[in-house]
Amino acid sequence: MNAKKAPFTYHFFAAAALILLSYVLLYSLTEQSIFSHSVYDSYTRQAQVWWQGSADLPKNIPWLELAEYNGRIFVSFPPFPSVVQFLLYPLFGMQMPDNLINTLFGFGSFVLVYLVMARYGHSSLSCALTALLLTLGSNLFYLSVTGWVWFSAQTQAFFFSVLAVYLIASRSRAAWYFSFLSLGIAFACRPFQIVYTPLLVYLLHKNLGDTHHIKGYLRCIKYTLPLFAALAATAAYNHARFDNLLEFGHHYLPEFAHAPQFSLRYVPGNFLEILKLPGIHAAGFWPEFNGTLFFLVNPAYVLIGVRLVQGRFDQKKALYALSLLLHFVLILSHKTMGGWQFGSRYLVDMLPFAPVLFADGPMSRASVQFTAVLAALGIAVNIWGAIWFYSSF
Repeated sequence: MNAKKAPFTYHFFAAAALILLSYVLLYSLTEQSIFSHSVYDSYTRQAQVWWQGSADLPKNIPWLELAEYNGRIFVSFPPFPSVVQFLLYPLFGMQMPDNLINTLFGFGSFVLVYLVMARYGHSSLSCALTALLLTLGSNLFYLSVTGWVWFSAQTQAFFFSVLAVYLIASRSRAAWYFSFLSLGIAFACRPFQIVYTPLLVYLLHKNLGDTHHIKGYLRCIKYTLPLFAALAATAAYNHARFDNLLEFGHHYLPEFAHAPQFSLRYVPGNFLEILKLPGIHAAGFWPEFNGTLFFLVNPAYVLIGVRLVQGRFDQKKALYALSLLLHFVLILSHKTMGGWQFGSRYLVDMLPFAPVLFADGPMSRASVQFTAVLAALGIAVNIWGAIWFYSSF
């Protein structure tokens, strides 16, 4: 790990300009305002009742997937994005600029990926290409354009997951505490992010440089306490609403009244959903429901596969691969793969820890060129797909 951050060179500014221009293009072509408030505003409504000293909403709103329990109405999603809305509520009230908030988290994710790669000593070109591949060149781009409740959760989970990776690579011990806090926040946006805890602990153990494994891992415990504090706070909020530490509310939605939310029997069918090819559907070029060929719309998975088989398969690679596999199975175990969408949006949740793999070791000229090709493909596909999605829906 390089102690010095790579400077912000023209590669960074060119890449940043590209992603910002892409946002401008999309907002312009789809006639959206970046300052618009979303009609899918569950998190704003939750923040509003928090300011009123309550957790339940005054009435049910059919399009928001609200949960009814003991005659009370609750938001049925993990709660952290409402913390952001809570802090901004005194300024904006119910007219929260949801699009802007999501776009800022999306752009912030681009900056963080760049900084992670820079922290590990990669060239500014490699940093910029990797950052583009994982953000503008993935489904994160279209998720970060509109502040819908589902998209806000995914975009913020991505940001805080990458922030955890960035902070764990710091030489500052204080940053390591905040790394695990960031993972806890990501969990409170998208709970499956918790599967990367062992990988983060392993990276922390390497930072400590203790050759005695048991003693070294025991020294890691204190740094993980912010994560457990976030888990405890989330569990307490769940219990206050649903009398269940693990219940976020989805089990009380009508769609899960007669079928489980998660089951391994969903895995084969959902796997086929994310292999659907574009161009063969009556409704249009892109499949509209539950997924598209996942490594076409998120080409970073191609690079992940290549980097996993390159070089020595060490402990870090093994932990990363196991975390990724577990996350993949958990996602496929859900009753749907995200409903109406462009691409395979659930699989965006698996990308934020990819810099752990990409930053490991130097990138050859061929690797940089390959990353550039994948990034270009991803950018073209995702700008096209985002325009199609928001023009259609």
